[in-house]
Formats: sequence, structure tokens, C-alpha cells
Amino acid sequence: MAKSEITRGVPGSEIDFSQRVLTRAEFGKRLYSLMLNKGWNQSEMARRVGIGRDSISQYVRGRSIPSPANLDKLATILGIEKDVLFPNYDAQTNAIEAATVEIKSIDSDAEYMWLRVNMKVPAAKALEVLKILKS
Repeated sequence: MAKSEITRGVPGSEIDFSQRVLTRAEFGKRLYSLMLNKGWNQSEMARRVGIGRDSISQYVRGRSIPSPANLDKLATILGIEKDVLFPNYDAQTNAIEAATVEIKSIDSDAEYMWLRVNMKVPAAKALEVLKILKS
């Protein structure tokens, strides 16, 4: 495969296929270019892969990334390894699941604070936290 491909017919918008770190938008451009190389539009790609056309549109526009199962399907139908299609997939999905914890004091009530936790945890741990907060 060539190191770069022209995409969307716009001069100067080349995709470097040797790049090892991709953003969602860069993944979308890469997917779109590979799809065009096959002569497929989004509907044809969705039909061949077996997922919704809206999902393909979201990927191409850089709005979302595929699940591991859909990434496998995309790579298979394109005839490439999934690491070639989306080299840093694990890092990208981990970034999405990065934990955030926020604690804010309440000016009018020094005895209380706002607590916001956004973290992937096992169900048992989540229930333990809920019990603590209800007590």
C-alpha cells in the first residue's frame, strides 16, 4: 500500500498511512480513503460490514470510533490488519474511559461538598460507593 493517498478529491489533503498515532478525525479520513479506494460509498461499506450506515458516517466524520467488534469487521472487509486501520486504538479507547474526579466546596455550607466521579469500576464497587453515599 502506498504511504499516502489523496482523499475527498481535495489537493493537498494527503493521509500518511505510516503514522502510528491517530485521532478520531484522522481515523475517519483513513477509513474514508480506504473506502473510496474500494469504490464504495458509505451505504455500500455499511452493507458489506454489516453495521448501520449512520455508524459509518460517524466514523468517517471523526465523531466516534468503532467498538472492537466493529473495528475487526471494518479491517476484515477492507483486507487489512486492524492495527493498520487504527494503530493506537487501545490508547484512544482508554482516553475515552479516563477517570475524572471533581470535588467542589459549597460556599454557603462548609459541612458539604459536591462530589462528581466518572470512572469505570466493577458493579460491586459501584454499589459499595452508593451504600456509603446513602448512609
